[in-house]
Amino acid sequence: MAHRLTAAMSSVKQNLEKILELVPVTSNRFITRYLPSAPVGARGTFGGTLVAQSLLASLHTVPINFHPTSLHCYFINGGDPRSMITYEVKDLRTGKNFIHKQVRAYQHEKLVFATMILFSVKRSQQHDSLHHLKRLKEIPEVEQYKDAAELFKSEVIGKFVKYQNMSPEKFKNVKFMDKYVESFEEGPMEYRFPSDFFHSTKETDHLDYCVRIRTPVVPEASEEQLEQHASSHHFHGHGKIPDKITPANDPRYNYVAFAYLSDSYILLTIPYFHKLPLYCHQFSVSLDHVIHFHQQPRVNEWIHQDITNPRSNFDKHLVQGEYYDSTGEIIASVSQEGFVVYDSEASLRARL
Repeated sequence: MAHRLTAAMSSVKQNLEKILELVPVTSNRFITRYLPSAPVGARGTFGGTLVAQSLLASLHTVPINFHPTSLHCYFINGGDPRSMITYEVKDLRTGKNFIHKQVRAYQHEKLVFATMILFSVKRSQQHDSLHHLKRLKEIPEVEQYKDAAELFKSEVIGKFVKYQNMSPEKFKNVKFMDKYVESFEEGPMEYRFPSDFFHSTKETDHLDYCVRIRTPVVPEASEEQLEQHASSHHFHGHGKIPDKITPANDPRYNYVAFAYLSDSYILLTIPYFHKLPLYCHQFSVSLDHVIHFHQQPRVNEWIHQDITNPRSNFDKHLVQGEYYDSTGEIIASVSQEGFVVYDSEASLRARL
């Protein structure tokens, strides 16, 4: 029995649909089916889970012809991985072209997370009078990046003493590093990093790498398929609302999956811009998270990230990212501020 339970929990950790699955309590109240997990090396709930599940909950309350335009999120209290999360969706405004929602997440009757989400109706091409989407001048080849698990083995496990010196609490036991490798090899996201990802020694303002979601997500659907997907008895003034949204039946799940991946490794990359090894922080917590969607992502294709660190000051750090599809066209912009505490730069460099 214990082996079966372990195997079941392992499959939950690997499958994005199971990680994010919600159970409706009322038409605007949802609860997680599974306990929220913490990232490797952390104690609190992964922020991407809160961002993605809040978006998923809100999608169950808007018609199928509305897509998310932006999310403005705040992490208010640390999430507890030992407790289910309840999401409450509040209608703020429902218009012909835009719908505003507010989603609040609770644990133990305590507010842990809140977000404002703007949805816009999907419009025809004839309304696209001024069309511009930023493009990469050169589209990076995925092959130029390294497999994340193999890179971690060579650059972190292979140089374990250095990381023990930088952050002894996180690196007490080399066997614990196997959990990082497992997350790279079997987790819901697949990464390709530059060779100097874990410790860059160059002067740079940009960090580029690739990510995609392993769980199959339908990229698009015909109007007929969407009508079949939408419930025949759940009707909104502007269209039909589906009873259940999954990666297999609703292309808008691409937005949900992107929201999940958008919070991964974004704050952890701060040392990259300061020529220090990753994981050398003492304490880290996200404060806010903003996503602007420019078009629907396709999360099963490689997404190119361009990350910058405009400001690090008094332990508050701002990290911003632009995300591009395989054609080099921008699909989303992300901004996150975090409270991340490091030892003094002189002290950290003395341990290298």
